[in-house]
Amino acid sequence: MRTLHLLRHAEAQWQSPGPDGDHARPLSARGVAQARGVGAALRDAGVELILASSATRTLQTAEALGLRVPVWSRDEIYNAGANSILQQLLTVPDGFSRVLVVGHAPGIPALAHLLADNSSDAAAKSTIAFRYPPATLTTLTVHTLWSKLRAATLTSARIASDPG
Repeated sequence: MRTLHLLRHAEAQWQSPGPDGDHARPLSARGVAQARGVGAALRDAGVELILASSATRTLQTAEALGLRVPVWSRDEIYNAGANSILQQLLTVPDGFSRVLVVGHAPGIPALAHLLADNSSDAAAKSTIAFRYPPATLTTLTVHTLWSKLRAATLTSARIASDPG
C-alpha cells in the first residue's frame, strides 16, 4: 500500500517583475507560514519523496515544509492538468511508498477528484468539492504500484488555516 499527498502550493505574492513572470512568483510571508503549518501536519506521515513543479512558489513551499526528503523538480508539473501530473507519478520508482506532489490549481485539485474512488471518505470529498485554496492538502491511499495508478482512496482533506 502506498500513500499519495497532493498539496497546492502555499500563498504566493501577487506578481513578480522580470522575464520569468508567473513562474518566478515567490511565496508571501503568509505562504511561508502556511507551508510550515502543513509541514508540521506531515511530519509524522513518513513522506519519502516530493515531486514539485519547477515554479519558485512550489519549490519554496516544498522547502518550507521542512521534511528533509529529496525534492524532484519537474517542469511538467508547472501549471499542468491532472493527466500530466498523473504521468509524472507513473514514473516514480516503486521503492517509494509515501510521495507528496506540490503543484498548482487547477491540476492538483483535478487530480484529487480524478483519482478518488467510490470508497473515498465522503467528508474529505465534500471539503474539496468546490474549493482547494493555497496550502490545501489531500491524502490518498494507493492500492497498486505507481506505474499502474488509475484510482485511489481519498482519506483526508485539510484546508490550511490562517497562520496569522
